[in-house]
Amino acid sequence: MAEYPDTLAKFCSAQTAEQILSSQRLRWSAPHLLADPFELTHQTPLSFDPLTLLDGVIRSATSMIFSRETPKSNSPLATVIRRWRDEERFASPEEAEDVLKELMSRMVDQRQIAIEELMADWRKFTRELRICCFSAKVENLPSWQYLADRHRGVALRFRCGEYTTLVDPKPVEYSLNRPEITTFKEQINAILHQEKVNAQSRFADKFLVKPAMSEAEQEWRIFYHATDQASSREADDSLWYDDRPFEKNDLSAAYFGAFMPRESRQRLLGILREQYPEAKLFQAAPIPGKYEIEFTRIKRD
Repeated sequence: MAEYPDTLAKFCSAQTAEQILSSQRLRWSAPHLLADPFELTHQTPLSFDPLTLLDGVIRSATSMIFSRETPKSNSPLATVIRRWRDEERFASPEEAEDVLKELMSRMVDQRQIAIEELMADWRKFTRELRICCFSAKVENLPSWQYLADRHRGVALRFRCGEYTTLVDPKPVEYSLNRPEITTFKEQINAILHQEKVNAQSRFADKFLVKPAMSEAEQEWRIFYHATDQASSREADDSLWYDDRPFEKNDLSAAYFGAFMPRESRQRLLGILREQYPEAKLFQAAPIPGKYEIEFTRIKRD
């Protein structure tokens, strides 16, 4: 299990920061509300359909029949294929495919029941899942640029982990491969070799992978499941979010962007000084001669 930092930064616009600080609440959203087209959601389809799966199973089974190596699996199909190989049942792959089509169709139909159950579980999971996103460091320039309104916003630093309202944060991994609910290969192996898929146990992991190009964000995520959603909210997926309270002492510090407008700064300073007396305050500014920013402590007086 990855060790998490003592604090995490929530980058946002000045307007969003005002809402967070005034209400003492953070927004936790269902995956489709994270505004990322690559995020898996309740509407994400599989990368294959039953016909594609059938074709793949037939081709894989045919390859097992004519392969140089005898299949070693103990599945019923592998046992039959070994017998066919010993009997030299088929003269060509085309002949084998014709025979396999009917047999494989029944097996794929049976497997499709399990896939439909899997997808029903996935849709339930993603309807109930709520995510709150953070960055590891307040010095993170991509986060200031893209999440904090091009340096006009705020980074709110929260304490996290045990004894806080932000329990068990998890780091995002960055990959060249987009995660899938279940893969074509997993389902092929389930049919041919009776391998267990267990995709449900890995649902949450799908939300801890992002594209490699986003690695500079150093994102962390915290999950919870909203299992008590009212039916009226279930019908409208734009309402699949919750504004959850946090403890005042969980807010460790607030960092104002280098380009934050003066009026926004004054409003936020007023809220922070009145409602969060323990939070430290900082102003960001670029370091001369470097593509870096530094923070100057703001006095509370």
